Formats: sequence, C-alpha cells, structure tokens
Amino acid sequence: MDSENYEEYIKNLDEFAKSALVETFNIGASRAADALSEMTGLTVNITVPEIEITSIKNVPEKVGEDVKVAVYIGLSGGFDGHAFFFLDFEDALKMFDMMMGMPPGSTAEFDEMVQSAVMEAGNILISAFANALSEFLGTSINQTPPDMAVDFTPAILDFALADIGRHCDYTMLLKTTIHMEGVQFREHFMILPHPASMKRIIETLLGGFA
Repeated sequence: MDSENYEEYIKNLDEFAKSALVETFNIGASRAADALSEMTGLTVNITVPEIEITSIKNVPEKVGEDVKVAVYIGLSGGFDGHAFFFLDFEDALKMFDMMMGMPPGSTAEFDEMVQSAVMEAGNILISAFANALSEFLGTSINQTPPDMAVDFTPAILDFALADIGRHCDYTMLLKTTIHMEGVQFREHFMILPHPASMKRIIETLLGGFA
C-alpha cells in the first residue's frame, strides 16, 4: 500500500474501528498501570478514553509545545513505531515524591535521582503496553533501551514524526489519563505507529474485514 492510500485509510477510520482501537489500547494501559503499581506499591489507574487521528504537523500543538520530560522507546519487529511518555516538570517531581513515599511537592530539583526514577517508570509503562500489544497481535515486538530527553516538545518529537511522515501525513494520538493514589497527572502516553502497523492492528481487531 502506498503512502497516499495509507493516508486515506487512516483519515477515514470509522467510529467502530476507533472504538475497537480504544478497547485494545485500554488493555495495554491496564497492564501498564498494574506494572507501575507493582513497582511503586501505589494504586495506579491508566485509561485511554479516546484516540485522535491528526495531521503530523499538528502533533506538537496537541501535546503542548513547551519544555517537557520525555521517556522514549523505539518499537520494531511485529509492530513498528515510536513510544513516548511525556511529563511536565511539576508532574515528574510529584511522581518521584509519590514513588519515594513522600508528600507531593517535597522535591524541588529535577536531579539525577528524579531522572532515574522517571525513566524507570516510563520504561515500565511503555514495556508493559508493548508486551500487551505483542500478545494481542501474536508477534514479538522489539524494544530499544529507554532514553530520556528534556526539551521543547517539537524538538523531542522531530525524528519520530519525520520517520512516520515518510509513509503518511497522518498519525494516531492516544489521549491518556493517569492517576496515582487518586492524584491525576497531566501526562501524555504516546504511541506513534507506522501506518502498516496501525493497519495490521485494525485488521486483527476486525477479523480481516477492516
């Protein structure tokens, strides 16, 4: 399938296909929440209330163009794409405090200990999500070692969006919510799949009739 056909396919996804994708990604989000809960000993809830099909050029604006903390893992094999876990500085510090059993607001500096804890949390979230997706598709998904960046969102996303843009000008954003012990975080858990991988998920969901 050429890039023009991928674009039409993705842009014209019907509500049934989108709902099926939401259900699938919620299974992954639940696995990710369980993994983070096991790591921290805290009650964690992650949901994907909806997905959005959007133009690649609009992604930074959708996520927020200010400076953020991001954990990145590349996905390949049975599913090709890019996975990001974005956090505001304030939320990164708050998450660290809660992971360490301290009241939110106790830590003021984004030092090496905070960076290490946030990267581990992001690694656990993305890996659990990818493993659930691997089981669903019945294939292995390779994951790169996690990497962390602190930069403006467009700069962080640039290489991934350029890669996706080689195949299609549209992609899928997962709108996620995360709560730890009832505290909500303004984060973005983002999977940017290659169009062929996204099509494969949909066709698997719909039994080959997508």
